[in-house]
Amino acid sequence: MEKKKILIVDDEKDWTQMLVARLESEGYQTAVAFDSIQAMTQAVQSKPNLMLLDIKMPAGGGLETLKHLRGNTKTFSLPVIVITAKEDKETQEAAEKLGISGYFIKPVDMAQLLNRIKTVLK
Repeated sequence: MEKKKILIVDDEKDWTQMLVARLESEGYQTAVAFDSIQAMTQAVQSKPNLMLLDIKMPAGGGLETLKHLRGNTKTFSLPVIVITAKEDKETQEAAEKLGISGYFIKPVDMAQLLNRIKTVLK
């Protein structure tokens, strides 16, 4: 069976390295993007099964990335789980309107995140 590919989009390098290590230990293939532009390029080219997306990033934030994903025929159905430090309701509601598959606030409960990823990728 082919490994599911998860694209991690976050500008915090320590966090992405930890997440890559954890997801790969769980049997997933990973790719990393550090801003919105890289995220869109990789989403189109590498065709991940899931994107883990931060909201606060350079070169267009996570909400802009989500809007671009949903507006592109190649990526409009890509499942996205948001992982962010932004706790405000407005951000969460805006993301939910763009069709996300989960919203986690940092620091993340890794067991809950892994359960959500498994559910989304079934």
